[in-house]
Amino acid sequence: MKLYKWILAGGFLLVFIGLIVYSIVNVWDYKSLVLIALGLVGIVYSLIKLDIRNILKDRRFLYGGNALLVALLVIAIVGLLDFFLARHTIRVDTTSNKQFSLSDQTIKVLKNLKKDVKVLAFVKDINKGPVEDLLTEYSHVSKRFKWELIDPDEKPAIARRHRVREYGNLVVMCEDREEQISRAEEEDLTNAIIKVTREERKKVYFTAGHGEGSIEDDDRYGYSRAKEAIKEQNYDVEEIILAEKDSIPADASVIVVPGPKKELFEHEKEILKNYIEAGGSVLFMLDPRPSVGLEDFLKDYGIKVGDDIVIDASGLGRLFGAGPDIPIVATYGDHAIVKDLGNYMTFFPGVRSVRKDENNSDFKLDVVELAKTGSQSYSVKNFEDMYKTGKIKITKDDEKGPIPIAVAVTKDVSNNKDKRREKARIVVVGDSDFASNAYFANQANGDLFMNMISWLLADEDLISIRPKSPDIRTVNMTPAQLKSVFWLTVIILPAISFGIGVLVYIRRR
Repeated sequence: MKLYKWILAGGFLLVFIGLIVYSIVNVWDYKSLVLIALGLVGIVYSLIKLDIRNILKDRRFLYGGNALLVALLVIAIVGLLDFFLARHTIRVDTTSNKQFSLSDQTIKVLKNLKKDVKVLAFVKDINKGPVEDLLTEYSHVSKRFKWELIDPDEKPAIARRHRVREYGNLVVMCEDREEQISRAEEEDLTNAIIKVTREERKKVYFTAGHGEGSIEDDDRYGYSRAKEAIKEQNYDVEEIILAEKDSIPADASVIVVPGPKKELFEHEKEILKNYIEAGGSVLFMLDPRPSVGLEDFLKDYGIKVGDDIVIDASGLGRLFGAGPDIPIVATYGDHAIVKDLGNYMTFFPGVRSVRKDENNSDFKLDVVELAKTGSQSYSVKNFEDMYKTGKIKITKDDEKGPIPIAVAVTKDVSNNKDKRREKARIVVVGDSDFASNAYFANQANGDLFMNMISWLLADEDLISIRPKSPDIRTVNMTPAQLKSVFWLTVIILPAISFGIGVLVYIRRR
């Protein structure tokens, strides 16, 4: 009799192990099928030998039946809760960098959709999990976002129609426009949505010819990363030599002056002034000395550019490998460009002060200071010796922080008959390195630069914190270690638990 009970217990154990093997590989292979088949044979054989009718009348079976009924009731309640929550979802992201939360930019783009957007995800069923999760998050934000999973092997005609040649590709469609991306990442998907929903392609020009960093350079001083970020927003980017032009091109939406090392010609200043007075948008990124002759130019727009360098004496930069000549900014003004940066820091290597000129009373100007360094910073006037000796010397003439280092200006030009827009927009930053390849990805530097570009383009819906790259945390294991984990978690621990249960049962008898 005891032998048959052991066979019965062993049968249930084999079925249990077989189901676990199937849940791991997600395929009914011969291993799981053999285990389940042997288990069922053992269960049936032992029940026959144990006389199932007597078992059903046994008091212990009746108690066990009651326990089973309670267990089934609990499972039913959990199932109903799952059914309800699947339709009324509550999301809590507990990851350190909010990896599974949509970024501010994505949410803004989705909420501002004026037309329906549909995404076709060409994935195999076995790989659909992460893609389905991401698309579901998007659809919860906007009812205009639709999506569909398609197995390209089962529906090859649809894959051919959209020229899909690889598993995992996504096709983003809006009306007659479509964009194909090769991976289901938030950054790629949001950028594709922007591309298919934008009606016009604006152009951003970077000036060249005075020692500026180039958008074509991949070195630490270049702006190739900034260029790619702008292009991802569906804008065109080119370089322009102002000295060769009689005026700013008609297709220019923004002019970026990225840290010239030589003084601009009067002709160049003149065409920049004409462009601004006609409602144009310009981003000036001006490093400390040598002067490039734009200080007086910018005074006309209520901007005071200091002949100094800002030093951070707090020591906070050491936490990030930065010296005192790279101030860390965490204080921002009341402006659309920086309204979402409150919890983020930005770095400015070798930055000068840029502030509102209180002596300018032009009522057509609206000047806002965007960012300030900390209270332990100083505006150092005599900094040439610092570069020679490597030592910082602060004197009584040096201003103590907070020090403003960036401003945004809006000027009413509605009376200009040749105006491009009703208002001109200007942003001035006392540093050009913060947006260079070396620092673009540091903290929120890239976000700040792109927010400036978006505001200058009057695309305020793109002013936000952009999608982050996933924080990949993996445990690399050898095949032997994987087998050890499998045997420990799938075989040994369940077997120990089962054995303890059997021992308790035997002792009670």
